[in-house]
Amino acid sequence: MTESFIVLASAFGSFFLVDPIFNGALTKFALAKATILILGWGSLLFHLLGRAVVSPQRFSVAMGEVLRAWWPALLLAAFVLGGSAYARVVDRVQESFLALGLGLLFGPMFALAVRTSDHPFTLMKSLLGVYALTVLAMLGLLFARDHVFHEAIFVAVPAGAYFIFARDFRWWRCLLGLVLIGACLFSFKNTTFLLVLASLLACLLVWLLRTLRGNNPIAVALGVLVIVPLGLLACAAMGYAWWQNRELLPSGNVEYRTEMYAIAWRQFTSSPIWGTAFTDASVVYFSLFKVDLGTQYLPTHSDVLDLLAHGGLIGFTLWLLLMWLVLRLGWATLRVLVQREEGVDLRPWQYMGVLTMIQIGAVITYVINPILISPVHAFWVWGTAGVMWALHRELTAPALPMPLTRRALLHQAVLR
Repeated sequence: MTESFIVLASAFGSFFLVDPIFNGALTKFALAKATILILGWGSLLFHLLGRAVVSPQRFSVAMGEVLRAWWPALLLAAFVLGGSAYARVVDRVQESFLALGLGLLFGPMFALAVRTSDHPFTLMKSLLGVYALTVLAMLGLLFARDHVFHEAIFVAVPAGAYFIFARDFRWWRCLLGLVLIGACLFSFKNTTFLLVLASLLACLLVWLLRTLRGNNPIAVALGVLVIVPLGLLACAAMGYAWWQNRELLPSGNVEYRTEMYAIAWRQFTSSPIWGTAFTDASVVYFSLFKVDLGTQYLPTHSDVLDLLAHGGLIGFTLWLLLMWLVLRLGWATLRVLVQREEGVDLRPWQYMGVLTMIQIGAVITYVINPILISPVHAFWVWGTAGVMWALHRELTAPALPMPLTRRALLHQAVLR
């Protein structure tokens, strides 16, 4: 019952992220920010409280696992929340980093919610259904009209990789995956171009490593002597197309970003150990020219630089440790996808591959966009990271007996 509330909260998060009504402005409304925090935190806390009462021993074991894995996120969240509380209460700062700290906690909370569930795979399948509907809604809006949501596109681009990561190569699956990835280009933003390129490179890497591990010398020769040169030729063609049409492409607001990045860097160099300790505002005054937004106080447009400027080396190191956790999960996923061992159901690992690419896409996005200070985006960034960790734990060290898939049942029947 409590897990239904988590799925329902995720569905609301999907609506706010896709934003079919306000053309991407909904995530900036205070009401939307408060709603997703209340629904997300409320559903997760309600579920966790119930699990702590019903299964205290299992809850304690899962809590220990989460604390050992997610301590960098918890320390970083505490650092951010402490500074933000001081900024709001003492200095009366309205645009604080409070949402950044609260959003970070979605990772360990989702991880603990799945890990303590009596039916973890059912919960994750329900969340997968919400994700699939989110991607379909995004693609539908892209085809229907010019809908700018480049700060949310990191969720949609990796979906096509699920079909490319399948065990057996099928042309229709490969083409479907490429079409889903390529369809996101309709958002026509520099962020999207980077995400599509990263997704295609990840898919190419998995395919190439699979080919090189195979025992078919013809396939290996085809991959090395034909596919690799074709890939390099395609990269050269894309580079030439970019050079010829660069004036028609999005500018990226280079002057704005350069000025804001320089301000953040000066903040970091003035206090490199702990920065401002997040006691400052999450927006700064932009003075180069007048911005047509009704205010000159704007975000840095780089969450990573904000971590350096306001958290110093302490905050940045904790973030790097959190990225190391994600990187290790991604590396473990890559190994399974490449090896394709018989008797191993590859579909959960395909989901892991998509979740890994969502995290890669999220990093690319928040390096050049301020999405982590938005609770709606943070819900998806850190929520998917928590589910990713929990899915990996359920695949490698399940808290409960893992439900047998049809393929696993057939494999057992053959062994008998």
